[in-house]
Order: sequence, then structure tokens, then C-alpha cells
Amino acid sequence: MNIKRTQKTLLEDKSRSVLKQILFSKGWIVRDIWERDRALDFDIEIVDGEVVTNKRFWIQLKATEKKVATTRIISLPMKTKHLKYYDGCKLPVIIIYGFKNPDEHFDFYFLFAQKYIREILSTNKPDWRRQKTVSVRFHTKLEDIEDLDHIAIEGYLYVAAQQLNIKSKGAQYWLNGIPKSDDKELKEYTQKALMYLIDEEYCAAITVFEKILKICVMSPTEKMSVLLNLGNAYYSLNQNDEALKNYNAILELTQKVSEKEAIMGKASALGNIGLILRDKGDLGNALKYQLDSLKIDREVGNRQGEATVLVNIGNIYFDQGKLAYAWKFNRKAFKIYREIGDNHGEASTLGNIGLISVDKGDLKNAIKYYYNSLKIYGKINDKQGEASVFGNVGLIFKDEGDFDNALRYFQYSLKIHKDIGNKRGEASNLNNIGLIYINKGDLDNALKYHLNSLNIYVEISYRQGEALNLVNIGSIYFYKGDLDNALKYQQDALKIYREIGNRQEEASTLGNIGLILYDKGDLKNALKYHRNALKINKEIRYRKGEAINYNNIGLIYLDKKDPDNALKCHQDALKIDREIGNRQGEATALGNIGSIYSDKGDLKNALKYHQNSLKIHREIGNRLGEATALGNIGLVYLDKGYLDDALKYLQNSLKIQKEIGYRQGEAIALGNIGLIYLDKDDMDNAKKYLKAGIKILDNYGLMYGRSILKNAIKRLRVLRMNETLNNNR
Repeated sequence: MNIKRTQKTLLEDKSRSVLKQILFSKGWIVRDIWERDRALDFDIEIVDGEVVTNKRFWIQLKATEKKVATTRIISLPMKTKHLKYYDGCKLPVIIIYGFKNPDEHFDFYFLFAQKYIREILSTNKPDWRRQKTVSVRFHTKLEDIEDLDHIAIEGYLYVAAQQLNIKSKGAQYWLNGIPKSDDKELKEYTQKALMYLIDEEYCAAITVFEKILKICVMSPTEKMSVLLNLGNAYYSLNQNDEALKNYNAILELTQKVSEKEAIMGKASALGNIGLILRDKGDLGNALKYQLDSLKIDREVGNRQGEATVLVNIGNIYFDQGKLAYAWKFNRKAFKIYREIGDNHGEASTLGNIGLISVDKGDLKNAIKYYYNSLKIYGKINDKQGEASVFGNVGLIFKDEGDFDNALRYFQYSLKIHKDIGNKRGEASNLNNIGLIYINKGDLDNALKYHLNSLNIYVEISYRQGEALNLVNIGSIYFYKGDLDNALKYQQDALKIYREIGNRQEEASTLGNIGLILYDKGDLKNALKYHRNALKINKEIRYRKGEAINYNNIGLIYLDKKDPDNALKCHQDALKIDREIGNRQGEATALGNIGSIYSDKGDLKNALKYHQNSLKIHREIGNRLGEATALGNIGLVYLDKGYLDDALKYLQNSLKIQKEIGYRQGEAIALGNIGLIYLDKDDMDNAKKYLKAGIKILDNYGLMYGRSILKNAIKRLRVLRMNETLNNNR
């Protein structure tokens, strides 16, 4: 056994020496890799003349003394774990198999590992990942070292496209024709542009792609590839009209080539147009385009593309509030990702399923899915994926009202995004942290984080993020009682959403403006804005948005002393939330209906609806909602004259508000408890609680509830004065 092993070692050393001489003859830089568990031998950097090109690839070398039969396909058994590793490499991996001839010369055969794994092995043997070893087949002999130069460039482009498909938010990348093109300039510029895309330098990528279109003579399929990737760069910047122009140009080009040449580019363009239509809120047409793309991917056996489109379809159903369909399509995508060994796809889809679980109110399972997603991201060392999961977990804690834990997870996510230089991820987490400070009532810190987030989004030209922060800054001014500035920021955000064609967010911002006008006492215009928002949400079939609009319109009718119309609106909202499975929305609508019954003096029904609201908030783990419902029940008991019961419920509400750090809710609860003590003629406790509530509002610059508490304190002073006068008589 020892002699046999020594002979094998000598053979491998000899083959290494021969191959290195060939590589050195080109003037390339050859670095030995001695990490055997990675099953790689060389790190090669291509030198063109005297220029180090920064084009690198890795080589795995195997050798044998067996004679090659010219009529037989050459096979090499390889460990599955090594092939799995190659599949995830960010540099091209070339497997070379050397055959030693009697004259001591070697014949070398080669293949490009990632492409072979994805397009041949995964197609012919879908379950190869379950085996311990896999037979790899070689068809191409290394006749000229230039072959490695060509395959290195092709590999670079191929791996770059794979990376972009992994990083993209559903957009598909496609490079048909360019990797095999004889046009060196076209390949060099394409590689440069793709590197910009990978580094998220979208403006630089656009400049290079535009240059390619001007100076390079291309076949229709090559031009389709450039147009697709140019469109994706615009899409990444939320410049959807420019992106759409390029995708539509691809569909026009498909008429000029054979169906076989055009089919993949057509599928990618259709799917990407579907993404833009979804962003614009045209969910019906978005679904149609995605289904057309899915049909093509299934016809040609593009399982990666099929899984991507299934996720995109699931996202459309999610937007429509059809959570069962969203779940079903994401599960189908997950199954494919697992079968083809796409770990990133698996992890990302688990995250989507977690998000659906959150919307269903199933927070326990949501956490489970996020945890499983995080495990996969950790295994494949995908830091951006890990950061994304931490951010999603933070959103769960935020929705539960656990603001301290939410803040902790957003800070984890922020640190990772900063470490890896992901500016958009950094800005997103700064925005989320700002929202936490809004909920905690710390409006000055909230403003600081939102301004920092806004600056980054402006810097990277991401208009969607810019508008989002303008909305949130407007909300801060709203809570500060500065309604004019609040209105200005919401109007600035509305302008951007209209320019980029995001109808869903346009509707949301119209609703925000309606809320500000409501607080200004302009009920007529407030109602107009909410109705315009409702009209858009109906047109784009965003049912969750419809329910929110009905709730807001209901509040206006209640203020207009029209409780019957108010009740109808809240009942419409409740019906929608139940149909789409939005339990949090259902609980909110129940609470609003309870408040209407309170206003109508029907305290029995008011209590029933608030208790049902409380039950749901507890079931889904929404502590902020639980605290609100407890407070509402306390107010019903106050109206019934059951002061001790009212006090118990409001103190329980106060306890939760303190635990989750929601300072505005804490101030309101303190004020209501003060009002109860006022009714109990306990002036000392009334003063203590009312002043504590006012102090929180003053410390954090909060306006909501201030006038009620101050009026209560005035009433307290009058009662004190009357008491003093009576005692002095």
C-alpha cells in the first residue's frame, strides 16, 4: 500500500510540474494552493503582455497513467463534497485531468466546473448531491493554453451572472453569446460592467453597458444580454421606466432571431417586466408576465429560473393578501432550490416563508423559519443573508412591541452591512432603528437615524429608500405636532413615488397626508385623500391597503358624528382582514368597532369587541396591540362607572407600555389612570399620574394626548381650589 501511494504522489507531482511549465510559458502568475480539504491545486492570475489583468481562476488537477481510449468518454470519480464546494466558489474553477503517456508527456483534458455542475450534472443527475462520489465526464482536450484563457473569461462572466442572480431581488441575469464571443473588447467591457453590478455600483455599470451598445458590433442575442443587464442596473436604482425600456427592447429583438436563440432572453425579460409592474402596483399584469416567464422556464428545463419566478409569483400573491397562495409558491420554489443544491435560494425562500408566517400572525413558526434560514446562510458564509435575517427578526420584535430586542437585532444587521460595505443594507437598518426610536418616543434620535439613512439613499441614488425616509421624517414631525413640516415631507415622498411609479406606496402616502389633514381639522380634504388612496389600492388589488383605508375613513366619519358610516367602514376593513388572513389588521378593526360602540353608548358591545381584539393580540404575540386593547377595555369600564376594574386594566396596559419602551403609550396610560383617580376623588394620585404623563410628553416632544392631560390638570386645580374654598368657609 505504501509503494502504491508513493507512485500516485510522484505521478501527481510530475503532472503539477508539467502543467506549471505550460502556465509559466504564458507569463501567468501561478500560486500553489495546499489546502487539500478544498481540493484545489493552483490559483492562476492571467497576465496580458506586461499587464496583470486581475482575471483569476482556480485549478484542480488530477492525474493517471491509464491509457485513453479515443472512442471512450473520459470519466473521473470525484468526491461530492468537493463538487459542492466548487459550485459555490466566486472564482471560476477548472478541473484538469492529466494522462501520462509512455514518453513521459501528459495529455490534459479539462472542464469548467461551475457550468458543468449547473447545466450538465444537475440536469442529468438531479440527486447527485446525495451520493458520496460522482462520476465527472470530460469531453475537451487541452490543445492550446489559449483554451484556458478563453474558459477563464467565460468562467468569469458565468460566475458573475450566477452571483448576480443570487444577489438580485428577483431580477434574472442572462449572458447568452457573450462568453463565447470572439470580440475581446465586448467580453472585457461586459466583465467590467458585471463587476460594477456585483459591487452595487449601478451608475458605473450603466455607463459601461451604454458604451458597449455604442461601440460594439453584436449579434441580436449578445445585444439582448447587454440590454437585460443594463435594464437590471436601472431596476436596481428604481429607475423603472428606463429599465422597462430596455426589457421591451429585448422582446422586440426576439422577433429577429430564432425561437431557440431568443427563448431564455425572452423568459428573463418577461419576468423582469413582471417585477416592475409589481413595483408599480399593477399586480394583475405583473402576475401575467411572471406566469408567461414560468411557462418558458419549465419548457426549456431552466430549474433555477423556474424557482426564481415561483418566488416572484409568491410575492405578488403576498401583496394581494393571498397568503395561502404566497406560501404554496414559495414552498414549490424551496423544493426546487433544495433539489438543485442552491443553498442561497433555500435560505432566501425560508426567509420569505417566515415573512408570510408573520403576516399570518404565526410568529412562533416565523422565528423557526428565520432560524433555519440563518443556519444555511452561516454554513455558506453569506454575511449579507445573515444580516437580512437579523433585520427580519428585528421586524418581528418590532411588530410584537418588543422594541429593545428589535433594536438589538437591527444593530446586529447594521454592523454586518457596514462591515461588508453594503450601503443599501446599512441605510435600511438605519431606517429601521429610526422607527424603533419613534415607537419608543425618542423623536430626536429617530430623526438623526432617518436623516443618516436618507443621506445614504441619496448618495447611492436609491429613490425608493429616499422616499421611505421622507415619509418617516414626516411622521416624526407629525408626532412632534409640527403638522406643516409633516405635510411637506409626505408631499415630497409622494412626488418621488409618483415619479418612480410605485402606486402602492403612493396610496400609503396619500393616506398619511389624510391623517395629517385630519389632525389639522380639515376633515373634508382628509376624507378626499383617504378615498384617493382607497381608489388606488382597489385598482392594484392591494387588499391590505384597502382595509387600512377603510379604517382611516371610519375614524373621520366618527369625528363627523356619523357613527353608522364609521361602523360600516370598520366592518368592511374587518371583512377584508379576515379574508386575507391578516390577524393583526383584524384585531385593529375589532378595536375600532369597539370604540364606535363606546361612542354610541353601547358599552356591552364595546366590551365584547375590545375583548376579542385583546384575544387576537395575545395569540399573535403583539404586546403593543395587547396594551392598547387593555387600555380600551379600561376606558369602557370607566364609562360604565366600574372604576376599580378600569384601574386594573389600565395599570396592566401601563405595565406593558413600560416593558416595551413605548413612551407615548406610557404617557397616555398614565393620563387615563390619573383621570380615574380624579373620578375617585383621589386628588394626590390624580396629580401624580397626570404630571408623570405630561413629563414624558414634554421630555420627548410628543403632542398626542397633551391637551387632554393638560385639561385634566386644569380640572384638578379647579377641584383643589373649590375644596380649599369649602374648607375655609
